[in-house]
Amino acid sequence: MMLCSPLALLLGTFFGVRSQTVHQWPATLVQPVGSPLSLECTVEGTSNPNLYWYRQAAGRGLQLLFYSIGVDQISSEVPQNLSASRPQDRQFILSSKKLLLSDSGFYLCAWSVTLSWVGQTSVQKLHPLLSPNHCPQEPSPRDCMEDICN
Repeated sequence: MMLCSPLALLLGTFFGVRSQTVHQWPATLVQPVGSPLSLECTVEGTSNPNLYWYRQAAGRGLQLLFYSIGVDQISSEVPQNLSASRPQDRQFILSSKKLLLSDSGFYLCAWSVTLSWVGQTSVQKLHPLLSPNHCPQEPSPRDCMEDICN
């Protein structure tokens, strides 16, 4: 017997600085427990962005789920029931074969862009939410979010 408790998945669409834009599709989604999920994030106005998927469950802070530094280069912070793919430079897809009630929450796609490479060290301009003033010298996305959100 399949549970039919609906999951409310609220999705955020945020606009970056200048003419860069992040789009998430669909904008809102309510799915029954046990159904599949596919959320798509695309970035316009930049190339080679670092992409991130976050979730905020009711009454909790932001939780980094996945981040990607390039096509097919994905790191998982919470490997539970969700998966991510990056088939193209500016596209990042979050999916699940079978949603759990614990998957309910607000989902957010974010990006940062690499400005230049100096030797083997990357120099990045972070989205204002991930300001270097709040992060260690070479932060991971998790370090920045823990400093700001906790």
